[in-house]
Amino acid sequence: MMRDQGRLIEWFDEKGYGFIQPNDADKDRVFLHIKDFARSGPRPIVGCALEYLVILDERGRYRAKQVIYLKAAQTRALAANKKRPVSTARASSLKPMQIAAVVYIVIVALLSFIHLLPAYSFIFIALMNVLSYWLYAQDKEAAQLGNRRVPEQTLHIISFLGGWPAAGLAQQKLRHKTQKQPFRKIYFCTIVLNILLLLWLISPLNVVLR
Repeated sequence: MMRDQGRLIEWFDEKGYGFIQPNDADKDRVFLHIKDFARSGPRPIVGCALEYLVILDERGRYRAKQVIYLKAAQTRALAANKKRPVSTARASSLKPMQIAAVVYIVIVALLSFIHLLPAYSFIFIALMNVLSYWLYAQDKEAAQLGNRRVPEQTLHIISFLGGWPAAGLAQQKLRHKTQKQPFRKIYFCTIVLNILLLLWLISPLNVVLR
């Protein structure tokens, strides 16, 4: 558990809960309930700056505990820190994965076209990527609403079957599953296993499709 800071971006006053967006844009939104404030005070309003303890609750959501309001001076300091040029480094770190995803899709399309892979392989990979992104979006929504989550095993299986490019895109665009290190490690393992499977399918050792 660690303390973090962010701003309230959504609040349902009649229900007494909302969501915080951490100052680090790469982090997932954090669930906040009115009873999780460290002490009583004014009702939260969208845009207020907060400091809080981050926990993982029984529903698998990141939840704020021991929440306090930040003072104006602290808010100005946060705004100054936010202007620091960190986006360039973050963007550059994404480029290798983006390039790898594009190269993978192009190679699968080419191998399907020259019949080193079955003709339906490219269509199958495309469907796996569409399904992968949709499942991540469904899981993100379920996490926010407290509904039943998509099993992580399902996400990993779809990734292994070729949906890993869309999975990586969904993680970044939806800001989902980016903090769970065990999940991320398994995700990268599915990429390696999928590439090994692809190499086996086009190798002379594969006699099933020949």
